[in-house]
Amino acid sequence: MTIRPAVASDAGALSDLSGQLGYPSTVTEIATRLEGLAARGNNLVLVAEDAGRVIGWIGVRSDLSLETGPFAEIVGLVVSEHARGKGVGESLVAAALEWAKERGHVRVRVRSNVVRERAHRFYERLGFVEVKKQKVLDKPL
Repeated sequence: MTIRPAVASDAGALSDLSGQLGYPSTVTEIATRLEGLAARGNNLVLVAEDAGRVIGWIGVRSDLSLETGPFAEIVGLVVSEHARGKGVGESLVAAALEWAKERGHVRVRVRSNVVRERAHRFYERLGFVEVKKQKVLDKPL
């Protein structure tokens, strides 16, 4: 397995995996978003590749908050259903943590939907600690 930065030609696989996570997106949407994230300079999307096939991805960004200062945040993680439980997610998280450390961050945040109990156990096993519960509210514009 290889962990590497995502490239435009990964858009199809990233689209399929995002759908497994519950966020269906077209290949064009993913390609456009990937390009936009790369242009910002504070985001990274990594993929896990096995035998030439993308089997997972993680998104991480560097951010700054007035109340808590600088931090990195894992903003998405999905591993293909057939590859779960084989260390892929752990390898992706490790690579994201290394990226955050290289940028001088001393903490990494992750938000996880309250219904994703398996994901909560995964992150807790990796040393993440729950610090609060919250609701996320959207308003279409």
